[in-house]
Amino acid sequence: MSEWVTAFEKDTLSEDKIKVYKGQDKQIALIRKADRVYALLNECPHEGCPLKSGTLDGYVLKCACHNWGFDIRTGENVDTGEYVDMEDPRVETFETKENDGKIEILI
Repeated sequence: MSEWVTAFEKDTLSEDKIKVYKGQDKQIALIRKADRVYALLNECPHEGCPLKSGTLDGYVLKCACHNWGFDIRTGENVDTGEYVDMEDPRVETFETKENDGKIEILI
């Protein structure tokens, strides 16, 4: 069953920055881009590297370990070249909303 959880105060997440919410069984990377908040699992599906350590280029978050890129809006892998050895190497995404000055995630 999904539920909304409060991750952070709205003012603590700056534009183009990544902040990690640590839940009971998941770490979720939150990114503010164009005044909208995106949330995705903080784990690259390739070898589990934390995406928080990566770099953001537009709407693409590049994993620091092997440079795989993921669209923060959809979780889709944008580097589907020959080196990608997984059938669907996407990252799980989560719905977000801002409520009473707080950022909430649907987990």
